Amino acid sequence: MHHPILTMERKAQMQMAETIVILLIFFIIIGLALTFYGVFQAGSIREGEREQFEKEAIRVALVVSNLPEVDCSDDNQITQNCFDKLKVQTLSGLAGRAGGNDEAFLFYQAEFRSSKVTIQEIFPDPEEFVIYDNAPEKFKEMIPTFIPITIRDPMRPLQMQDAFGLLTVEVYR
Repeated sequence: MHHPILTMERKAQMQMAETIVILLIFFIIIGLALTFYGVFQAGSIREGEREQFEKEAIRVALVVSNLPEVDCSDDNQITQNCFDKLKVQTLSGLAGRAGGNDEAFLFYQAEFRSSKVTIQEIFPDPEEFVIYDNAPEKFKEMIPTFIPITIRDPMRPLQMQDAFGLLTVEVYR
């Protein structure tokens, strides 16, 4: 016959084993939940970083497209999306790269950071001006923004002053 104390010990051991198995399953479920939560959070953080980068690219493009230094103006009336070719050439030589005028480059670097700003005259005389170039050698991502513009050349006859151009702003990270 079975001894009553031994059966109680066995029942206690069985209950202890059940409790341990339940606790193990509970901790495995919590571990899996935390893993999925971490993966989800990492995706959300990357999405937020991407969104901030896109906003920065739009901000830089807006600032460049409204630069008062290169705007066309007639009797103090500013023409939208119009760049004065002589002003563009001057700014390109002044602040285009860090080797030009370091003070001017640093002034624009605070606003444009890691980007490259190019103005292309497409028609009638193809020509390109680099307004600002601080493109890193290595980067994770680049967002280009293309804005059609008018380039006014005051050195041409009045009827032929306006040319078709393209403002390209490339923002890097």
